Amino acid sequence: MTQADAIRHKAALTGWLGSDQWIRYLAADGLPEYGPSAWPDQWPSASLKERMALFTTDELIPLEAWQDADTIYADAAMCDMVTAAAQTFPQQRVRREEFLAPIGFLFFAKPVPSAAFEVLLPDQPPVTAITWACVDDGVNAFTWIRTPAGAYDVNGVTVQVTALFPQLAYFVPWDKPAHAGTHSVSLLRTLSALSRQPLTREDSPKIHQSVRAIARNAKVRPESFRRIALRRPEAAAHELAAARAIAEGRTPAGHWVRGHWRNQYYASVDEHRPLWIEGFPRGDFSQPAPAGERLLVARGDRAGTGQ
Repeated sequence: MTQADAIRHKAALTGWLGSDQWIRYLAADGLPEYGPSAWPDQWPSASLKERMALFTTDELIPLEAWQDADTIYADAAMCDMVTAAAQTFPQQRVRREEFLAPIGFLFFAKPVPSAAFEVLLPDQPPVTAITWACVDDGVNAFTWIRTPAGAYDVNGVTVQVTALFPQLAYFVPWDKPAHAGTHSVSLLRTLSALSRQPLTREDSPKIHQSVRAIARNAKVRPESFRRIALRRPEAAAHELAAARAIAEGRTPAGHWVRGHWRNQYYASVDEHRPLWIEGFPRGDFSQPAPAGERLLVARGDRAGTGQ
């Protein structure tokens, strides 16, 4: 996804969030447990029309708030760094002020593996974007995947969607801990924390006039667009490879010592906040990895395909 794509997707998505198709998707149980958690008594027996009416009486985030929300773009190297660093993010209470903005859109230059969010759902498609909003009780985040725009059947209900399809929702109350690397809030916290470290840089790249026109027509502020990147992008590949090696139980002779988080105490605010300690190379990279046992898994889903 390019930076221009991110602006285009935000323009389309804000329009969709302000339409009845978003309400229709929620009323069709597109996000399981979302409706029953809000209306446990009315939801199970309510018709589609009645469920949509419940949402119209609820105080959903207004369209204007989504239009004014910050737009964050993580470049390709940053996507790898966040995927690796999210797995070990400190399990500490969630604070409103730790996020990049009170409400926003986060777009990834390349999709982030779902394993970075939910290890119990390894077959989920990779995530292209996250939307989040800090509300009274906590932070609410949605993950979005790339799909062709058009009509989709959602539990027997036809819903028109954009090229981004809502996949998972996750809510974390304020002052409650959130597990590392298991959901969208975890990745969002990781990017927010990394953006405050010396290893990253943030800028507002120039947007082409044609894309600015799209944003203007959708009443989206193009000046709210921010790009977050690594100062040394080559480190991201090392961090991701190191994270995979540790997960697989491998430690080659020459390897990258994985970066890690330190729960640093700051006396000025009387709080512990995450501080990223950068990784570094160690060992003899001229030597091959030591021989060890390997487990090869044969899958039967290719039988009869000639592969």
